[in-house]
Amino acid sequence: MDYNNPGHYPPNGNDVPGKGAAIASLVLGIISVVCWFAGYSSLISVVCGIVGLILASNAKKMGFLGGIRTAGFVLSLIGLIGGALVFVACIACIGAVGAAGLFDSFYYFP
Repeated sequence: MDYNNPGHYPPNGNDVPGKGAAIASLVLGIISVVCWFAGYSSLISVVCGIVGLILASNAKKMGFLGGIRTAGFVLSLIGLIGGALVFVACIACIGAVGAAGLFDSFYYFP
């Protein structure tokens, strides 16, 4: 073995193309799932889910097919769908309260 030639060694785990995008997708997927439990931060969940899906797709295009990419894709998808549903539900509740006239008492000045 030629220990003076650094190209002779096998690549470590950090040199795998697409691994960074897969890890970022996993982190954004976790953030998106956590954020949709907090109501209005579900909009952040939708954005993180979309970016996580894009990063998981880019990692697959680069040739990384590990479980990290799959988990990031699934969590981002769950966060995107859940965040969108919670966001729509919050908007519907605000619209229902507004339509019921419950906010009219705040603007009444005798």
